[in-house]
This record gives sequence, C-alpha cells and structure tokens, in this order.
Amino acid sequence: MKKITTPFWETKQLKELTHEEWEALCDGCGLCCLHKMQDEEEEDAPVVLTRVVCRCYDIKAGQCSDYPNRHEKVEGCTALTPDRAAEFDWLPETCAYRLRHHNLPLPSWHPLISGSRERVRLYGVHALDPVLETDDIDLEEYIIDP
Repeated sequence: MKKITTPFWETKQLKELTHEEWEALCDGCGLCCLHKMQDEEEEDAPVVLTRVVCRCYDIKAGQCSDYPNRHEKVEGCTALTPDRAAEFDWLPETCAYRLRHHNLPLPSWHPLISGSRERVRLYGVHALDPVLETDDIDLEEYIIDP
C-alpha cells in the first residue's frame, strides 16, 4: 500500500522551511515586484501597489531577470523571509507566504498543487499590464485601485 505523505507546507511552520521549500511556496505572480507606496505622514496608512515593476523585472517572462542578485541591484527590493512574513499584509490574499502565515490552505491553482506555473496566470493572479520602471516615472499615475 502506498503511504500518503502530507505536503511540507501543511506540516511545517514558515520558520521551519528549508530555503528550497520557502522558494517553492512562491507562485511567481510577480506582485511583490510592483512598486509600493505608503503615506509616511499618516499613521497606519495602507500600502498601495502600483503597476510599475522594478527595472530587473522581465515583463515577457513574468519574473525577476536577476533573482539571485536582486537585493544588491535594486535598492529597496523587498526581502520576503519567514521572519518577516507578518509584515506582508500588502501581498495579495492569494500569496502562499501570507496564506501559510495565517495557516490557510494554498489555492487549487498554486503550482505546488496544480503542478503548473501557467495556472497562476489563467486564474488572473499576476502583475496585470505592468509598466517597467524608468528614472522619470511618476508612481502616483500608476496606483492600482484597491
């Protein structure tokens, strides 16, 4: 009889994951690569997303063009880590890091369940119509309405 194993994301807390398991949780939506804005003068102001992706983002491939070196190349690149998972309430409600932080299940289209990275896009979970960052871009013109 075949033994049924419970997937790692259902048995481990985020801080217990290996680096490979942590990376596997990412569905590749690219929403964490969008520039974010927050009113620093307003206490508890929400983080708002823009349609502007950083200059390392490969729009055609839908992913970072230099993932291993992104933190050195891009000032302010968000480091998503298990220790900081509670800080990322601005991530989409479908984000596996956010879901697992709250002990919620992954959606059926998630690559770890469906076996396909393409299903993420089919379900509309990705950076829609992204604009690549340039030196003269006004982020406020590209705010995504909540």
